[in-house]
Amino acid sequence: MLETKRAVSGVLALCLAFSALIGCKDSSKQSVTVETDYDPVAEVAKYQEYLGELTEEDKNYQIEMGYNNCDHMVACLVGQESGIYEALGLKVNLTKTGKIAEAMASGQMDCGYQGLTGAIRAFNNGAPLFMAAANHLGGSRYLVVSNDIKDPKTDLVGKKLAIGSGALKTPEWPRWSIELGVPKELENYEVVDMGQADAVFALKAGQLDGFTC
Repeated sequence: MLETKRAVSGVLALCLAFSALIGCKDSSKQSVTVETDYDPVAEVAKYQEYLGELTEEDKNYQIEMGYNNCDHMVACLVGQESGIYEALGLKVNLTKTGKIAEAMASGQMDCGYQGLTGAIRAFNNGAPLFMAAANHLGGSRYLVVSNDIKDPKTDLVGKKLAIGSGALKTPEWPRWSIELGVPKELENYEVVDMGQADAVFALKAGQLDGFTC
């Protein structure tokens, strides 16, 4: 399936270029929709010599691609709605889920959008994945806590946090613990592993005190 992987990498890169054309935001309006003439077949043709020809097996293969609640991942939807996947001869099924790494590790998903930290953690845990393409530059990470956490120094210890059992191996948690003045050792908290989408609902339901995203 080498050709398919190469083609998917090209799709992600093409989506990045196209996504800049579909919308923008200014200071005078909530949103602005920009319409533009776009021929996905013509655009794909520019990259065909790099992508190569798909085999019949690859053309008939159903690619399972995942994304979750993040505007960084809009490129996969652009690829579908603009016709880029079809122009490439790819059959792509999109699934919205907060457990992309788990789905890929179990073989239920072929590719998906995943944060750098999550991808590294999954790879270190034995998940058979690699990075085919970069989606964007920059981005932010947050520690989201419930309204009951008034002062992290006194209120965070002992709380149930979906920061992941591998939080100490991430660049964020050790730094945040210093900035917040709280212990970095995970035994000081009730740490759980949970997808971002599930964590949002758990926090709202009062079943969780905080999570990273």
